[in-house]
Amino acid sequence: MEDTNNNEGAIDDGNVENLQGEEKSILLHVISQLRPGMDFSRVTLPVFILESKSFLEKLTDFMTHPALLIGLKLETPLERIRAITRFFMSGFYVRPKGVKKPYTPQLGETFRCHWNHENSKSIYVSEQVSHHPDISAFYGSNRAEGFVVSGSILFRDRFLGNSSSVALEGEGKLHLLEYDEVYTFTFPTVYARGILWGTLLMELSGEIYIKCEKTGYRTDIDFKTKGYFGGEYNKIEGKISHGEVDAKGNWPKKLKTCNTFSGYWDGKITIKGEDKKEEVFWDPHDGQTPKEKMVVRSLDDQSEWDSRKLWLKVTQALHQGDLTVATDEKQVIESKVKAAAAACEESGAPHEPKYFRLDDNGQWVYRWFDLTKWSEEDKEKLTEREVDGVISSCPKSEADAPAAASSAAGEEGKKKKKKSKKKKSSKSSA
Repeated sequence: MEDTNNNEGAIDDGNVENLQGEEKSILLHVISQLRPGMDFSRVTLPVFILESKSFLEKLTDFMTHPALLIGLKLETPLERIRAITRFFMSGFYVRPKGVKKPYTPQLGETFRCHWNHENSKSIYVSEQVSHHPDISAFYGSNRAEGFVVSGSILFRDRFLGNSSSVALEGEGKLHLLEYDEVYTFTFPTVYARGILWGTLLMELSGEIYIKCEKTGYRTDIDFKTKGYFGGEYNKIEGKISHGEVDAKGNWPKKLKTCNTFSGYWDGKITIKGEDKKEEVFWDPHDGQTPKEKMVVRSLDDQSEWDSRKLWLKVTQALHQGDLTVATDEKQVIESKVKAAAAACEESGAPHEPKYFRLDDNGQWVYRWFDLTKWSEEDKEKLTEREVDGVISSCPKSEADAPAAASSAAGEEGKKKKKKSKKKKSSKSSA
């Protein structure tokens, strides 16, 4: 079936209510069983604090404004890292009201979608490749516009007393194919404050970076938390710097500051150049940068492990305010995953992700990873599509015949799987 612009299985969280007395009591009962420093990921949280989407889908918040990367012709490395920094910051303001946690992806869960642009398409595939530790891998491609994004994130949840934290460890990489440049980026830590007393709210904290070793440009951003005796919520400060990176990838101790910026991660950010002239860098509320609708296959065309179909009954129950049914359906999913894990253990065959594999450096990479640069002729004749998790290129005239066009990519993926298994086998025998 053809992809459709639909929102089945997804619920708008824009009008989330504050916790009611009964809900607060249930949460406090769960918290009373914890101790500071405890791993929060192994605790079954009450369903009413869940955002009605999986973290695999939550990652697509950063493609809310793809126009910030589409169709850009940036001649200098400084212009390019400024554009990438703006794009990176454009997804943080997308969030539900209050403190909501996305569904924790289950082992083997996947999410696939795309965005249709005027002259191209951006495609995204993600998968939960590990459970305990929880690791999500993702891959996005738009070779017509010359960019590919990839990476993996390991979650570390901690209960800290009146707050909890979720550290998002790992890196993402944005490849600009036209310039043969790779921009590596990291993520801030998420905090839920006021669990036991005070205002229940979410904060982002920590220092992250976006850097390109080839050009020597990097962005450093500090997500600040509000102080006990003053300050503001959601503040950020950052700078864009330049320095020569040596052959081993080491950055110099002193860098030249080219731009500084400050503002709010959920609001307006202003930037200054070396001339100290201030201008608006990013403002999600000015209406100048349009949102683009994410396209997800209909539920009938999704597998049982696709996020929206997997969590559908939980999502429907949350939308209807039926917390009992939501809890029951969440337990059904968890039992299903445990049964699949038990079957793997009994057979002696470990779970093998569908779309990603571990490379020789221990990093999760997409099985059909492709950084081939398209020529102008390619851009005129070719397009990309995703079928069963395989992103492949095909003539625009064949875009409506997905199965035939993706068969070659699918066979290539099978070959890679076999090679991977042989490597594992030889390592074991050694």
